[in-house]
This record gives sequence, C-alpha cells and structure tokens, in this order.
Amino acid sequence: MLVILLGGAVGLYIWYAAIVTRRNKVDETLGGIDAQLQQRHDLIPNVLAIARRFMEHEKTLLEEITALRTKVAPQVGERDFAKIGEKFQAEAKLGADLTRLFAVAENYPDLTSSGPMIEAQRSYNEVEANIAAARRFYNSAVGDLRNAVQIFPGGLLAGVAGVSTLPPFYETTEAARAPVNAVDHL
Repeated sequence: MLVILLGGAVGLYIWYAAIVTRRNKVDETLGGIDAQLQQRHDLIPNVLAIARRFMEHEKTLLEEITALRTKVAPQVGERDFAKIGEKFQAEAKLGADLTRLFAVAENYPDLTSSGPMIEAQRSYNEVEANIAAARRFYNSAVGDLRNAVQIFPGGLLAGVAGVSTLPPFYETTEAARAPVNAVDHL
C-alpha cells in the first residue's frame, strides 16, 4: 500500500513539474516574441524618418503608426495570460499599418530606390520572418501546456503550478487571412 501511495505521489510530482516546465516554456516563448517585436519597434522610427522625407501626403498614416508603436511597446516582465490576446491584436494592427506603409511607399519612386529605405524594408522583412517563427514556437509551447493541464490529473495540479488561466494561441486576424489586393493600398 505504501508503495502505491509513494508511486502516486511521485507521479503527481512529475506531472506538476511538467506543468511548471511547460508554463515556463510559454513564458520563454513570449519573451522571444517580445524580443522580435522590440526589434520591429526599434526599426519603426528609422522607417518613419526615411519615409517622412518623401511622403508628406501620408502624414496621417505615419502618425498612426507612431501612436500605435507607443501603445504596443513590449513591457518587460508582462506575462498576464489573460491580456495576451489583446496584445496580439494590437501588434497585428501595427503590422498591417507597416505593410500598408510599404505598399504606399511604392508610389514614391525616389523613396523606393533610396538605399536607406531598401535596407529598412529588408530589415523589416527579416524581423517579420523572425516574429512569425517566434509565434510558431509560442503556439507549440501553448499546445504542450494546454495538453498537460487538460489531461487528468493536470487540471487538479494547474492552480498549484501557477496556471490559473490558459494562454491563448496566437491566431491571425480575419483581415490577414483575406487575399491581399494591392490596388487597395495604392
């Protein structure tokens, strides 16, 4: 009987440790997303400064991007799983506005042939690819955590392991799923 109780306790501890490990992995992957988003946020002022020289007519778009960047800047240590969905939505809006900026920039031949703008677009594309990879790692970590919590006895141990709410998966917006019509951005 003692062996059964001891075996059960060891099993529960192993499951508890798995939940904590997976929760920490989600935190780590969120940190990876934040690092990539910070690179994007650091790049935005340079892109806007370059574009501002050529695009006086697009002043509203440039101001909107600046305001949105300030609003969604990553906060160090921010790991409230309940607010992650809101953050993802705001970041999606910022990404859409930046994509729109680069599409509008195509109407300014002097701007699109400018060395700094070409370099900024290359850097932006690289950062976006890194953000996409970080989001895939995040979704994988969230899936592992959800499985550990939702499979018995994970639900019983989740609160003890510090998982009161499950983090959401990163999902793209409906607008991002729709085909892109370049004419809309010109």
